[in-house]
Order: sequence, then structure tokens, then C-alpha cells
Amino acid sequence: MISLKSQSEPYDIELPYGITVTVKPLTTAGMAAAQAAARRRVESLEAQVAERKESGLSLEGLPELSIEGERDGLFQDLLIKELAVRHITGWSGIEDDPEINTENIAAVMSLYPVGERFFQEFTLKQVLLNAAKNGSGLSAVGTFSQAEGPDIARGAKPSKRPVQKGK
Repeated sequence: MISLKSQSEPYDIELPYGITVTVKPLTTAGMAAAQAAARRRVESLEAQVAERKESGLSLEGLPELSIEGERDGLFQDLLIKELAVRHITGWSGIEDDPEINTENIAAVMSLYPVGERFFQEFTLKQVLLNAAKNGSGLSAVGTFSQAEGPDIARGAKPSKRPVQKGK
């Protein structure tokens, strides 16, 4: 069973290699901002590739974005890092107790399977909520069937104001 009560306090997520991160709860706005930032970074890289190709410069050091799977993988990687940077407020289990900053968070999220597990655990509640909301899909027979009875979908009440006709 899932609770629809939204989480408002930071909580811990246990990750591989003994790493534990403390995160602020995920919101719709937080997810949208992270997705937009990751999308902008992919588009910026695409623009760099196009500029280098037009100029006849080497594409060395840039990802291969013409392959859909590579582009999708890059987007997913950037999304994980954006979510982590925006939501991680603390951590433990990392040698030398490094400062929590953009560069260090990105480095930790680059470790496989740390970033993948972070994404799965961090977005799990939203995935479960969406699944629960979508659990009772549309009726195959529409809004009325003989089995449900004739009063399932009543007609709209007539309007007291006449509808204006076009000139």
C-alpha cells in the first residue's frame, strides 16, 4: 500500500559501496527543473558538435549524439546528476569526507551503479504514485454500458441562455 501523503522532511537513501545520501524530497517542480537543465545541456552539446562540423574542427572529446541510444544515455546521466546536485544535502560513507559540491556530487553519481540506484530510489515514490493513479484505466465500453446502468453518465442540463449563432 502507498501513502499519498507528501514527504516534507529530508530523508536518507542507502546506495552501493556503503554510501548514504540525505536528500530533500522530490517535487514536480524539482523534477521539471532537473529535466529542463539536462535537456539544455544535451542541446548545447549538439550545437557544439554542429559548429565543429561546420568549421571542419575535430569532434574529439564530444559525445556521439547522432546515435539515439547514446543521446538518451547522456540525457539520463545528466538528469541523474542534476537531481543529485539539486537534492543531496548530506552524505556518509565516502573516503576523506569530501565537501558536498556540484563537482563531487557528479563524481559520486558517475560511479556505476551508484547513480542508477540513486535515481531508482529517489524517484521510486513518484513512480509508485503514478502507477497507483493509472491503476484503474479507462473503461473499454466508455462511460455507459448496460451492466453499469443507464444513469452512469447523465446528460448536461439545458442552458437557460440561448447559444449565439454565427453571423
